This record gives sequence, structure tokens and C-alpha cells, in this order.
Amino acid sequence: MKLKFWQRNVDDDDDLSEDDNASEFQMPPGHHLSFGIRMRAKWEGYDDPVEYYLLQLEIDAYADWLRKMRVFLARPVEPELGELDLDDEIGRWPPERIRLYDKLFDHGIMIPGGHEYALELAKPLALDETLSCLEIGAKLGGVARILADRLGVWVTAYEQDGELALLGMERSVQAGVQKKVPVQVFDPRAPELRKAYFNVVYSYGELFKIPEKDAFLPAIADTLRDHGQILLTDYVLTRDLDEAELGKWAKLEGEELFPWTAQEYKEKLGALKFDIRIAKDESETHLAHIKMAWMTLLSDIQKSGLDPDVMDYMVSEMEMWMNRVKMLENGSLAFYRFYATIR
Repeated sequence: MKLKFWQRNVDDDDDLSEDDNASEFQMPPGHHLSFGIRMRAKWEGYDDPVEYYLLQLEIDAYADWLRKMRVFLARPVEPELGELDLDDEIGRWPPERIRLYDKLFDHGIMIPGGHEYALELAKPLALDETLSCLEIGAKLGGVARILADRLGVWVTAYEQDGELALLGMERSVQAGVQKKVPVQVFDPRAPELRKAYFNVVYSYGELFKIPEKDAFLPAIADTLRDHGQILLTDYVLTRDLDEAELGKWAKLEGEELFPWTAQEYKEKLGALKFDIRIAKDESETHLAHIKMAWMTLLSDIQKSGLDPDVMDYMVSEMEMWMNRVKMLENGSLAFYRFYATIR
């Protein structure tokens, strides 16, 4: 978990202190490490108790902010406030929309294919408890939590939608894995990634929403350690879309889009000294997953119905997903999987 107030403990020559008890991180003024904190840090597997202490401060700050946000959202709203231009991030993901996705795909996994497909995609990575991962486009963090639960890996989950990141962190807290799977909001234009920190970076179908990938992918490469791995699935263009076509797609997605071609990914990864092991068109599998999810949901609705509040989001979500199906089937898009390692 990246802490905003972490600072390296360095001397004037930018070298780590020679003090035997020196930490890579600095304690905030007025704070000290108790014996209990040191013991808990050791128990949790932290070599540096200062790093553990700073992480607890960040989690406590998040919990306090979450409490304040709940109070804010529950506040009574005066009638005249309804005409104000409030932050549109709040309210895009109400509980009813989240419940629709929980029914559509596996609970908490907001991608076609659910748990099993997420695990299948991760097989080449050979993940275990010794590895640390960064996920880009984590949404609620469901994929990160299933990988942590099944494979023991540590995952920092980055999501650019602030509301989804908040809800995802809340789920990690509820599951008791807020330290192993923190979900954080990030700005893809200034991601602030620590250099040579992660063993693996992965993203499941979300990079087409990331702007300025020419600058973003080098930052991803820099955050990987030696022999680091990258796993990406994404929607890629198979032909040029005119402004009207791209605008229609973006409108249904509800956000601005920045799709690349498969060739652009290959060229950029190659220029960054990645050895590309897999570059495969997974469109057929992806289409099957989307169609099966919607067929199952519609069958369940016919049998037992669905909460009317959830149904309110049904049409817009179906239009968005069926547009993706249409573009995949008419050859405008493909769904690709890339797996590469640093040379």
C-alpha cells in the first residue's frame, strides 16, 4: 500500500543511514514504536516495524474518512441543494447497481468469466505468498481478493473511479484483508508508482479507459522488479473508428475512451524491453462469457424476478454490454491477452 507520507531515511548523499537500527521510512514527529507494535509487525511478516506502523496510520485515516463520508452521504439535503452541480462521482454506483453486477458476474468480480476466468488468466504468473502485485482498473477489488485468498499473493489494487475505489476498500476492510488487498484511487496521468517495487502488474480489460498510455506503460515498467511480469487483457481496435463511432461507444460506457490496437501494445511493450510470451485474441472466449452471464441473469429474472430498484439499471447496463458484443462480432474490436516479462 503506497503511503503518501512515506519518506526514505537518507543522509545528505541520498544513501540510507548507516545506523544499525535505521529504517527505510521515517516516523512522524511525536510518534514512537511501542513493544506491542514491534511484536505485531513481526507477527504480520514485516521486517521493518516502522513500515507496519505507518500502514496502520493510513488505514486508521481511511476508516475515519469513511466514517465522515457516511455521515456526509446520510445528511438531510435542503430542497434548494438539488439544483447545485454536485460532484458526479458520488452516486454513480449505488447499491442497486452493484447488486446487478453481483448477480451478473461472480460476487465482487465485475468481469465476464468471474472467479474461475480470473484464476485461469493468472496461471502464467505462478503467483504465491512471496510475490507482490499491482492491479490497474481494480473496480471493487474482487479479482485482487480472490487471488489473495486462493494464491496467497499480496495485491495493491488501483482504481481511477473514486467511488468504486472507496466501495472496494470497504469490502477489503469487511473481509479483513485491508492490509493484503488495499483498494486505492489513482490518477493514471500521475500514478506515483514506486520504482522496482512490484513483482507483477496486471489489468483485466480496463486499459482502454486509461489516457496517455505512452507515458503510463513506462511507469508500469519502472515499478516492476527484475524479472517482473505483466499481464494485460484489453479491448483493442481492429480498424479506425470515426469520431461518431467512438463518441457513441464512449456515451454507452459513460466515460472517455482511449483504445489502442494490438500492434500498438506489441510495439510499446517491445520498446520497453518486455519479452512478449503471449499476444492472443481472446474475443471468442470473452463473447461466450458475456452472453452466458446475461442469459443466466435473464433466465433467473423470468423464474424469480428481480428487485425493481435493481431493474432500474438493467437497460443501460445491457445496452453497454450488448454494444461491446456487437463491436466484437462486427470486427470493430477484439479482446486481447498479453503476457510479458522484463528482459
